[in-house]
Amino acid sequence: MLDRRTARSRALHRAVAQKLRADPEHSLAKARARVAHWAVAAPHARYYVSEWTRWLDAPMADLYDLLAADDSEYAESLRRRSPFVGLLDARERWAICHQFRQDRRPDDAP
Repeated sequence: MLDRRTARSRALHRAVAQKLRADPEHSLAKARARVAHWAVAAPHARYYVSEWTRWLDAPMADLYDLLAADDSEYAESLRRRSPFVGLLDARERWAICHQFRQDRRPDDAP
């Protein structure tokens, strides 16, 4: 069973994958710009720069799988340092996060 944080991250990245499908050129450009920024501003993030650069150049089907379906520790690690931050607007992100907050509440059923 997934912990709440991992499940929420997967749900957020499934939404990211949908945005990516709708507008791959714009979405990839934003992600590539973020990775380029990491390369300059975050030298400690070399591993993520290298891995995300590779994934952003991979076939789209493979990238969708990594974002939305891959349940490996490797994929979880990459999703924790995602260059797609900001691709979802606040309303979209809130709706997904709110779903997971509601799941924590005790059931009100008698």
